Amino acid sequence: MKRFSRFLITIALILLFSGSSWADIEINAQVDKNKLTTDELLTYKLTVASATSAIPRPILPKFEGFSIVSQAESATVSLVKSRIKKIIVFAFILAPNNPGKFKIEPSQIKLEGKAYQTDAFDIEVTQGKNKPIQPPQEEVPQTTL
Repeated sequence: MKRFSRFLITIALILLFSGSSWADIEINAQVDKNKLTTDELLTYKLTVASATSAIPRPILPKFEGFSIVSQAESATVSLVKSRIKKIIVFAFILAPNNPGKFKIEPSQIKLEGKAYQTDAFDIEVTQGKNKPIQPPQEEVPQTTL
């Protein structure tokens, strides 16, 4: 949790001291690694920043090839030079379902008729030491007539 808090503070400071215009919305995604095994987890973070107080919900990727283990959302509102800035961070912990090469498609947000999107990520998953646990197949009792 401390690591996540540090991440939020870092993002807030970067955004506060950047010289970019706040007229538009900013959207950024990142993953903590591009190569992992089936034994590891992947963290996907989406950061949305805007001067508008009502940030629309982002359109998230389907995370094909992964299961969502955990997700969190946090929001920060600050006042800088008499301007309100809102930052929302969405974090997802993903577990790979199988080995292979996967693509996490861009996240997107639409505001005032404009679409903003992040980059896509190519992820390579190799087989780990532990095989995925398959749920047992239930046997259906057969009835005789």
